[in-house]
Formats: sequence, C-alpha cells, structure tokens
Amino acid sequence: MKPFYGKDKPLPEALRIVFLGDSITDDGTYIAYLDAYFHLHVPASRIELINLGVSSETASGLSEPIHPFPRPCIHDRLARALAETQPDWVVVCYGMNDGIYHPLSEARFAAYKDGLLRLLGQIRQAGAKAIAMTPPPFDPASLPDGAKRLLPEGRPESAYSYETPFADYEQVLKRYADWVLSLGEDVADATVSIHDELLAHIAAERAADPAYLSGDGIHPFAPGHAVMAQSILRTLFGIEPEHARAFVTAVDGSAYFELIMQRHRLVSAAWKEHVGHTNPNKAEGALPLAEAKAAAHALEVRIRELAADFKASPAS
Repeated sequence: MKPFYGKDKPLPEALRIVFLGDSITDDGTYIAYLDAYFHLHVPASRIELINLGVSSETASGLSEPIHPFPRPCIHDRLARALAETQPDWVVVCYGMNDGIYHPLSEARFAAYKDGLLRLLGQIRQAGAKAIAMTPPPFDPASLPDGAKRLLPEGRPESAYSYETPFADYEQVLKRYADWVLSLGEDVADATVSIHDELLAHIAAERAADPAYLSGDGIHPFAPGHAVMAQSILRTLFGIEPEHARAFVTAVDGSAYFELIMQRHRLVSAAWKEHVGHTNPNKAEGALPLAEAKAAAHALEVRIRELAADFKASPAS
C-alpha cells in the first residue's frame, strides 16, 4: 500500500482524521506529535485530528472476569462516533486488550478478527478511509513487579488479567499484529505497523541500557509514542523516517509541544464525552464540546506563533 500523500501529491486543504483505540490512543501523545508536525510543516492545510480513544476498550467485546468493569467495546459507540465526527479517515488501534492478557486462544483471536473486520467495514460504509494499526508489543521487562505478576501457561483461565498477564503475552500480540498487516485493500485502505517498529526501538534502547523501561509493559512512554507517530507519517504521508525522527527531537520538551498537548487533552476529553462511552471512568473536567472548541481556537493563535519559532531549524 502506497502512502496517500507525498512529494507528488500534496495534502488537501482540509482533512479530518478520527482515532479510535484503547488507553494507548486515549493517552494520545502520538496524535499530538502528528498535530505538532502538521502545524509546523503544512500550516496551510486544515488537518483536524480527533482523538476518541477510550481506556480499556476492545474491538472484540471480550473482558477478563476479574476486570473492575466489563471492558468497553467500540461497537457500542461506533455509529454515534461516525455520525458526530463525519471523518475523512479513521485510524483504529486495537489488540492490546483484545487478547485479555491470556495465552493464545483461537476463539479469542476469532473474536478480535471479527470485531476489527466489522469495525473497518462500518467505517468504509460511512464513506471514510479505514486504516488499521497493529497493536503495540507487550514488554514484560518494563512491567512493574513483573516477576511477581507474570503467569506461565497452564493456569486457570480466571487467573489471567491485565494485573496478572500471561508471561508470553507478547507472542499473542505478535500473532494479532501479523494478521492486521495481512489485510488487503479490499478490507483496509491502509495498515500501519507499530508492533515491530516498537520492538526494534526497545531492543536498541535496551542494548545501550539493559535497565531501559519502554513504559509500564502495556502503555509506552513518550519515546514509544514518537515511534508510533513516525510510522504513521511514513506509511500514510510518505515522510522519510530520518526527517520524522529529527522533528520529534526538535519539539520534545518545547513550549510549542506542551501547548499542542494542552489543546489536545482539552479537545479530546470533550469529544470523548460528547460521543459517549461505557467506561465508568469519565474524563474529569471535560468541557462541553462547543466550549472546548472555542478554548482550542484561542490556543491555536499561540500555537501558530510558537510554530514559527521552529521554521528556521533544519532539524524541524
């Protein structure tokens, strides 16, 4: 699958991209990196990124018996999400929760495949491009108290959960990721690999520092989100990896990126609660959508001013 845009095909004047996923998307740092890139490099294009990630969510509808509440499922809110946002593209990232931290089961794998295929199909029926990201890897070496929490194969089904995951859960996610990448254009308009890219990033960092922590085993820290953003920029927009990496290095820790993140959190919380979801933990302090958009518009002026400060930097 070729990038949708690149040197020979500039971005359109306006593009609305919705992101659906679990807590990794809910965090949204990778989406904020994309937002920062577009503001800096294609300021004339009105690219709107809407983060509708919901913590604990799945595409499969599965949930561990001891999860504090039944895991939300994207299919419970998909119709409203599509109707309210009217996207041009929808990027989906599911899988981490869909194996429910158990050993591989063909029944659970089938539920994941069915849920993701239905999701992609409904996105296309709504007139949007459907883009599937692989799940990220599970990194047991970064799991707090991993030696105490990781369980070997052969335990009762009820023993496994996000609190006590299967020790080799990464192999489950690898199987899921490989399947996502096998999807053809008859199913998905594009697929984005983040699983293997994140594994390579972790391996490189750990070679330099054996104590390196990529996150908490499930959720990547900001450097992992940067890898995710770079994969999206390369796969969908034809942005050279070296250029994307240099850009992330340039903006990290800057007042510019902090303001991008502030606006992202503000609008994401408002959109998520506006569309609705079944996670009992709601976004604290979420503004009504109209108020959030007005506040975001006010921040936009300052964001564009700060973006101008990076224009002269070759690293940007």
